[in-house]
Amino acid sequence: MPNDNEKLARFQKAVFSEMETKAAQLLAEVDSYKEEKLGDVKEAELQRAYDQIQRQAAEIRADFAREITREKLNARQQVLFRRKKLTEQLFQKAADKLSAFTETPAYREFLSGLLKGRDHSSSVRVLARAEDLEVLRDMGVSAEASDQIRLGGLIFVDESGHSYDDQTLDSRLKAAEEAFYTSGKGDLSQMEGVGTIA
Repeated sequence: MPNDNEKLARFQKAVFSEMETKAAQLLAEVDSYKEEKLGDVKEAELQRAYDQIQRQAAEIRADFAREITREKLNARQQVLFRRKKLTEQLFQKAADKLSAFTETPAYREFLSGLLKGRDHSSSVRVLARAEDLEVLRDMGVSAEASDQIRLGGLIFVDESGHSYDDQTLDSRLKAAEEAFYTSGKGDLSQMEGVGTIA
């Protein structure tokens, strides 16, 4: 019987050996399958995380671009507001200088220069500020008061020829202001009575 026991032991050993080999093979396959699946899951998770990071980065970039645009617009509005305020101050200063000019003897010469060479027939109406009517009467010119003229100067209206010649300081200042707004340039120093604005 020892022979049978030996055979049984060898058989048992062979069966256990084969079982261990099969078990090791199955465990290796399970580990390989598990690693493969974990790798797929890890890769999918990494891809999902990468995609999410990319989306968040794009949102941050978009928010940043919107904020920069908002700040640029705000700065531009501030510059335009400041420019408008400075321009208003400049032209108000010019209007004040023109107003002061109308109180000088040079203004009387200015009016005289406007009248020189003009037709004084009854078909030509001369419009002036109410303050200038007496000065014009002294010059021998009949004029009518016009509330259109605030700063000074004259308007000549020829009823027969249907012409209108505005030679007022108001229109000259307005033209200089319009030139400034359209071209960024406005030379007030050439305007009668304004001179240099400091």
